[in-house]
Amino acid sequence: MTMRALWRWAIALGLGALTGCGSAGSTAGVDASTGELPDGGARDAMARDTSRSDAATRDGSAREAGVATADATSRDGGCGAGCPTGYTCGSANGLAVCRAASGIPLFSSVFLIMEENTSLSTLDASINSNAAPNFAALRSKYATGTGYHGVTHPSLPNYIALTSGDPQGIGCDCEAQPGQGSCNAIDCNLLLGGCTCSQSVTHLADQLEAAHKTWTAFGEGMGTPCNLVDNSNTNYAVRHVPFLYYDDVQGDASRCMTHVVDYSSFQPASAPQFTFIAPNLIDDMHSPVPATQGNITSGDTWIGPVVAEIVASSGYADGGLFVIVWDEDDDSGGITGTNDAVPIYVLSPYAKSGGYISAATLDHYSLLATIEDGFNLPRLANAGIPRAGTADTLADFFPDN
Repeated sequence: MTMRALWRWAIALGLGALTGCGSAGSTAGVDASTGELPDGGARDAMARDTSRSDAATRDGSAREAGVATADATSRDGGCGAGCPTGYTCGSANGLAVCRAASGIPLFSSVFLIMEENTSLSTLDASINSNAAPNFAALRSKYATGTGYHGVTHPSLPNYIALTSGDPQGIGCDCEAQPGQGSCNAIDCNLLLGGCTCSQSVTHLADQLEAAHKTWTAFGEGMGTPCNLVDNSNTNYAVRHVPFLYYDDVQGDASRCMTHVVDYSSFQPASAPQFTFIAPNLIDDMHSPVPATQGNITSGDTWIGPVVAEIVASSGYADGGLFVIVWDEDDDSGGITGTNDAVPIYVLSPYAKSGGYISAATLDHYSLLATIEDGFNLPRLANAGIPRAGTADTLADFFPDN
């Protein structure tokens, strides 16, 4: 994220404000009362589905393990087959479901979309001025929070923390590609990141596979599966696909090409049990830098049909969890500014809704622990360590019964 880092540096030196413009495009909105797309947006979504289906067919059967629908037994959260050790049969929104001691339900599937560099106050201002209709619809129909924070700066260590429980000592947006030299304080900081920082640690994908659960990470604009090189033409950013930074993924060609693929292959109707989606640099609201309302417009336009497709899927409807969250704030306070809250939207048949706003203090470790509890997985690193003043999980988003 070199350009953003340079912007921070410019602020620190008092060099004045830069200007930028964002891409807009047609609005494909989610109806606030129904959660559905208007007809035009629906047609666009259908066209995308056809394109994705064709792409998936061309890519061949090597990906099937990553996008296969889980069997009925593994998706049964209604306590019919009993609950795992440590879980009790309860309910959420009147639906029978096994619940962890933390209160987190056992999920059939999890969909996670990671957006970029936006403080909650910045997005709320756009929503309140009617400039982000799809995010406004999400806020009014589902659940949001006012106390969710990233754990560090810049972007990459937040992605690593969310998927492994720790930033793993990373202090820059460094490279996944081997052979770029080792990282140190001189070449790995907010300004520089041209070094290799792949990690040999246990991560969420390892846990999922050990528990015989399917997973796929989708990168918009990635092109070739397991692509370790940014693409300025498609606005693909490797640093936003954290699983590419784990040695046991990128170093295993078959595993990587099966599980880390282009977003065009995403089919909600046949999604794996865990889906990670990294939009491109325009659709995730990162670029251009510095950000303007155009960044939010781009993200808002993209998110509408994506939400409609996912909430219409059986993976979501049959006890799934769908979270849209941002990696870090937008540094609206400058390089020495506070760690502002970032937006989070929580959608699930088991979750509170109707515009519920959680005031709980949360971070990426809270979300990782929620995913792990929701899949009956052990908690990794900081996700399993109590943090004073911060909730361990997103339990506040789920009713008691």
